[in-house]
Amino acid sequence: MRLLQENNMTRVDLAKILNVSESTVGKWILKKSMPRMGMIEDIAEYFNVKKSDILEYKDAKSVVYYNSDKVNSIRCVEEESSIYNYFPVSVSAGPLENIEAQSDCISISLPNSLLGKYAGKKEIIILKVNGESMNNIIPDGSFIVVDTSRKQVSDINDRDIVVFAENGSYSLKRYINDKNNQRFLFKPDSTDDTFTPIEVSYEESINLKLIGRVVKYVVNLY
Repeated sequence: MRLLQENNMTRVDLAKILNVSESTVGKWILKKSMPRMGMIEDIAEYFNVKKSDILEYKDAKSVVYYNSDKVNSIRCVEEESSIYNYFPVSVSAGPLENIEAQSDCISISLPNSLLGKYAGKKEIIILKVNGESMNNIIPDGSFIVVDTSRKQVSDINDRDIVVFAENGSYSLKRYINDKNNQRFLFKPDSTDDTFTPIEVSYEESINLKLIGRVVKYVVNLY
């Protein structure tokens, strides 16, 4: 964490200040997990910085990301960027997982070259993935760029990767509209064959909500 280096502190020091375990701080540093909103506020207050500074990406040396299943690499230099809403919750790439749907968002800056045609689009949100059910495409811990303007059945194509909610639980899967069998399928794409599709019949889809289509998958931010 850049703030620790700038203030000549260790993860042990920060853990004691925040009353959390050293391993918890270690996971934040390694980007294996993200602090909750309240903890982000405590960190920002202690270091006298903005909340967005804790999640600032403009200092990254390089970014590796997936775009339409093709891996690309770019260099992050000083360039034009846009601001997006990041929600500090993890969307499950596994079984459906309860998350705080109305969690406070944080404004973060990402280079326009990374977002491409989606740069500056106000409907774009950033989420983090938790789980292995999509690891053939999106590794655990990745950040996903979600276009929330694409959340109607008519806006989504078969095999698009979507974030969806059923009865308040959220997940990330490939979308299939199985019209012949009157059902929606949300299929994993994983090296682990034990993950199975989530099936929602048309009749039971009243509680089904498409959050948006995943347009990019950021797998590394260093």
